[in-house]
Amino acid sequence: MHLFDDAWYSMQAGADSDPESALAHYCRVGKFKNFSPSPYFDTMWYVSAAGIVLDKVENPFEHFVAIGSKQLIDPHPLFNAQWYRWNYMNEEDRELSPLIHYITRGWKNGARPHPLFWGNWYRKKYMPQNMGMDPFYHFLVEGERNNLNPNPLFDVAWYRQTYGMSAHESALKNYIYGGHEGRDPHPVFDSAYYRSIVPCDGISPLEDYLTKNTGIDPCILFDASYFYEQLKRLNEDVDRPDLPALVHYLELDSRISVNPHPFFSKAYYYKKYKDISSARSDAFIHYMRSGYREGRQPHPLFEPDYYVEQCPDARHVNPLVHYLKTGVELNLSPRSPKVADTTEKRLPTSRQVVNLTAAVSSALAGALAKARIGVFAHIFHTDLCEYVIRYTNNIPFDTTVYVTTSSASKADFIRKTFDRLSKHRYEVMIVPNRGRDIAPMLVGYRAAFQKCDYALHIHTKKSLHYSSGFDAWRDHLFEMNLGSAELIAGIVKVLSQPNIGAVAPDHYAPIAKLIQWGGNIDAVNGLLSFSGVSVASDNVLDFPSGSMFWFKPDALSKLMEVSLRSYHFDPELGQVDGTLAHAIERSFFYFVEAAGFEWLMHGPAGRPIDPAQPVRGNRILPTNEELGSVRRYYPECTKYLVVPSAVEKPRLNLMIPLVDQNKGYAGVATGIDFFMRLHRQLSDRFDARIISTDVSPSNQYVAPPGFDWVDPLEADAPGALTVIDGARRYRYPVPFRKHDIIMATAWWTADGALDIMKQQDRLFGRSDAKFVYLIQDFECGFYPWSTKYSLAENTYLHPERTIPVFNTDVLKEFFVREGYFRDGSALNDSISQKIGGAITKGQKKEKIVLLYARPHAERNCLPFLDMLIEQLVREDAAFWRDWRFLAIGEDFSADQLKCSGRIEVLGRLSLAEYGNLSSRAALAISLMVSPHPSYPPLELANAGVLVLTNDYANKNMRDWHHNISSFRAFDLGGVAAQFRSLAETWTRDPEIGWKGQPQIDWFFDGMSNTRSVVEQVAGQVRSLIG
Repeated sequence: MHLFDDAWYSMQAGADSDPESALAHYCRVGKFKNFSPSPYFDTMWYVSAAGIVLDKVENPFEHFVAIGSKQLIDPHPLFNAQWYRWNYMNEEDRELSPLIHYITRGWKNGARPHPLFWGNWYRKKYMPQNMGMDPFYHFLVEGERNNLNPNPLFDVAWYRQTYGMSAHESALKNYIYGGHEGRDPHPVFDSAYYRSIVPCDGISPLEDYLTKNTGIDPCILFDASYFYEQLKRLNEDVDRPDLPALVHYLELDSRISVNPHPFFSKAYYYKKYKDISSARSDAFIHYMRSGYREGRQPHPLFEPDYYVEQCPDARHVNPLVHYLKTGVELNLSPRSPKVADTTEKRLPTSRQVVNLTAAVSSALAGALAKARIGVFAHIFHTDLCEYVIRYTNNIPFDTTVYVTTSSASKADFIRKTFDRLSKHRYEVMIVPNRGRDIAPMLVGYRAAFQKCDYALHIHTKKSLHYSSGFDAWRDHLFEMNLGSAELIAGIVKVLSQPNIGAVAPDHYAPIAKLIQWGGNIDAVNGLLSFSGVSVASDNVLDFPSGSMFWFKPDALSKLMEVSLRSYHFDPELGQVDGTLAHAIERSFFYFVEAAGFEWLMHGPAGRPIDPAQPVRGNRILPTNEELGSVRRYYPECTKYLVVPSAVEKPRLNLMIPLVDQNKGYAGVATGIDFFMRLHRQLSDRFDARIISTDVSPSNQYVAPPGFDWVDPLEADAPGALTVIDGARRYRYPVPFRKHDIIMATAWWTADGALDIMKQQDRLFGRSDAKFVYLIQDFECGFYPWSTKYSLAENTYLHPERTIPVFNTDVLKEFFVREGYFRDGSALNDSISQKIGGAITKGQKKEKIVLLYARPHAERNCLPFLDMLIEQLVREDAAFWRDWRFLAIGEDFSADQLKCSGRIEVLGRLSLAEYGNLSSRAALAISLMVSPHPSYPPLELANAGVLVLTNDYANKNMRDWHHNISSFRAFDLGGVAAQFRSLAETWTRDPEIGWKGQPQIDWFFDGMSNTRSVVEQVAGQVRSLIG
């Protein structure tokens, strides 16, 4: 078959495309210049491989067709004729040239011309619209020149860049024929590492890996067993025998997030380096390609800069690779030691400590009696081997003791001792002396977790860095975990409760002062980051000190998912703090909670357990799931983790954005005042609590008379009037009683109340709870139609769980008309006594226009005020020349005003200043696009000011006082004319404002229906308790 490609040849040689002319040119000139008669044929390569002399052979290509192909001489460095025949040609095909077989049928059937060219993969990746072309032909003609890769593990662009090759050189040819001796085909393929394990028999490491299925990982930062473990956990397809593991990893759908190695976290890398995440680059490939040179951190528990400080030889190589290859053996640490925080962490008084002596009131039966117990015992000090056995023999269940130790001689001694004394099955494993007693369990026996229902971790603690008196600590821990069969049965029975994940002895008194973070909080956060949890130094800290405790294996599932290995741990250099083992000790209970469980401490002084009642454990850290996803957009909507209080006495709870009234707005004062009145009406039958939901109280905050400022984690007690900081609820849970009634004062506090009631329903089995909702405006109207609008509106869509109290009849009428509620109380309040007392009746009025201006509140229309003043002055500057325009209500910069230069910003005033200025001002403009009437127009009218405001929906404030005028249309010219008319009215009679009279029977002169509303709401609240 004639294979000469006339068009291809002519394109290279610039010769006539006529077949005879092209062939003649090749025979005369082209063969000497390595012009190819076909992309599949490399003249100089073939001449060398066939051992022919160009001068003596007219046409090397014809020589190949006639002779070379029969001798299986390769026509091209990337076509392996012998390998091709072995793999793809049957006996009946033997007369065919492998190249002709490939061209005519092989590529169409998925045959590969060389072990390192994957045609089907190449076609799918680069030629999905050109399935009728041979992918190898495409690669030869243009693919490699354009940096297209021949297989998933050969990166043409990276190879050329790394090894200084031009675009005209074949990177794949270079690698196959000698380059592999010192070069890697891909950033994640380490040829030297692979060759150090596998002989390769003269072929390239990549070819060996792709064709022989050795099961050897070709990169120390790729762990195939870990990769498949993750896939299995994610219920993904792990059976791909056609793909080597590293290729399987690289070809995995990008939506499936798995890590290549236990010491590389893609999630951490993306979170830390937003440029990589936004560029949609694969984290692992980026790190191996260039990230390590940029000093990027591959895992929260590995610090490359510190590692390089310890080992300067690693400065010009990948520090993590160097650590795994060399640093571990050199006893180098993967992390720097941290400054110790030695502040003693006070344990909250609400912490549950129980006495387990009554936990087992009868013989254990059923499934519990058949429970499988796993004891994970690290016996480093073999002189305590008999001590351990004496205690483990107390376990009255089917038990296996999983022993770890650090040497063969110790293991031999332990086996003999257990054979002689132990009544339980046992296994012994030799582990590296790294990670204290923690790593042996989490790393050495991680697979054994699946073999037991309940587990205990113990070790031969000697505390060599403390005085010998601390040996008593070990005795305390063994006695409290294994002291008797009855105690053990009690622990297991408590653990059998679905909500309890761990049971530990209460802290040994002499070491209580050591309940501190030490130098461990960074490592704790590194560990917890895998569960989406973080802690700060002010978080509650509690843990099984000494690391001996009982647990359900499932309760440590989140810790096991970190997939720790011995190399994550620090070398044992006599440290007394700051190692990963110390950090894990402090994080045990956090991981128990992250897995959805509670934990308990027990001791003789603890509260006796009622065997007939469910056991409630401790929670100290709200998880991200419990705090809710809404908070990521709207922090004020952070949910509460409710922990149950056993106190039966009813309590009224005020949820209010802030409690410092000198920093709040009028709605805060109204909310607190109504709450205090309501509590007094409920009398001593109810306790009371104020929860500051958004802003932590300042150091100068003074609680209301009779109330005490307390830590939210203090033990709940009846008879208390308290104020707590709910703004930091992301740091700790908040206790609620069965009969806690909530009063909400803003839409997001109502959102929190609704969620809290759901948790109360679940915890206490109630379903008829309601909350008092002081509705002070149509708050969803504060926002555009949006998610936030809808979240706010949602709080009005639960009338069956709401006792609504509307701020004014007008607002109630609006909500009823819009169909949110059928009824409710309407609070028609009176003017503040402090404001009323600051007004000087009959004061001579001045040419002052007060502007109620709050830039943060769009509904108060600051831009319209600014435009309006400019319009007024522009129309008649002479009239307004001696008038002052004063902006009050909120501090802001006059630079925010873009139209008028006449407005003076006074900002937030004291009540005395406000009353004095109102008494002197002649005119005011106070706008609010809302169905709520707003108090400033009423307060100003009461001070003899002629006020212009706006109507909205059913709100018509001109009917409320003679001094109030209003408009509906925000027409600048019309409103300017109306206000000019108001000014002229005052000019004609400067005393007219003091003559104006109210037209409603509340607000003015201290008149209010607050008392009757409070009585009505108090009756509704009492009915909830029964």
